[in-house]
Amino acid sequence: MLAGLIHNRRFLFRPVLTIFVLAGLAMLVSLGVWQLKRLDWKQDLIVKIEARAEAPPMALEDAIARADAGEDMEYAPVRVRGRLQPGLEARLFGSFEGAAGIYYFAAVKPQNADQLVYVNFGFVPQSVLKTSTEAPLYQFLENPEITGLFRYREELSPPASWFQSAEQSSDGLWFVRAPLRFAKAAQIEASPYYIDSFARDGAQWPKGGTTRLDFRNAHLDYALTWFGLATALLGVWLVFSLPKQ
Repeated sequence: MLAGLIHNRRFLFRPVLTIFVLAGLAMLVSLGVWQLKRLDWKQDLIVKIEARAEAPPMALEDAIARADAGEDMEYAPVRVRGRLQPGLEARLFGSFEGAAGIYYFAAVKPQNADQLVYVNFGFVPQSVLKTSTEAPLYQFLENPEITGLFRYREELSPPASWFQSAEQSSDGLWFVRAPLRFAKAAQIEASPYYIDSFARDGAQWPKGGTTRLDFRNAHLDYALTWFGLATALLGVWLVFSLPKQ
C-alpha cells in the first residue's frame, strides 16, 4: 500500500505544513502517553480498593497518623466515636443515580483527638431538600460511632480546575470536597482528611454508603485513539509531501 502511494511521486518538502504537523504529532503522542500513565494509575487504584474493601475498620487516629507519615490510606475503612458539632455543616452539590442534590458534610469532635474531622454523611436529593422541615437532616446523637472510608481532600488539576470552582457559592453550596475550605468558612480548624460514611440503619437521609468503588477503565482505548490520530496526521503529511507528478 505504501509502495503504491509513493510510486511515480517525488518528495516535496513543505516547511509550514511540516511545522504544524510536528506540533500536532507532539500533542497527540503526549496525550497518548498520558493516557497510558492514567491506565497504570487506574489499575493500581482498582487493585487497592478491592484489597481494602473487606478489611475491618481501623481507628481514625491510627489512619491519620499513618497518612501523616506518608502512607497511602485512601479508601481504608475507619471508625470514630465523637460528638457531632451543630452549625458547622457543609453542603456539597452533586448527584446520585441520576438525581441532583447535595452531599451533607458535618463536623465531628472525636473522643480521642482535639482536631475536628468532617464526615460525609451521604446524599440528599433536591426533592427532599425542598420538602424537609428538619434542620439539620440527621439526628444529633450523643457520641455516635461512625464507620466509613478514609478520604483525602479533593485536588482539582487542569482542565477540571478551569471550569469547577473550589470556592463556596453565593447560596452556600460547595463544589469540591475540601474540608480545610469548609473549616475556614466556618472559622474552625479541622483535619485535611474526611470520612465517607457507610450506610446507617434507620437513617433514610442523608443516604450513606454512596462512595463510588467501581471505576470504568477505558484509558487504553483513549491512548489508542490518540496514537491513531497521530498516525492519521502523519499520513496526511505524506500525502501532501508526495504530490502527483
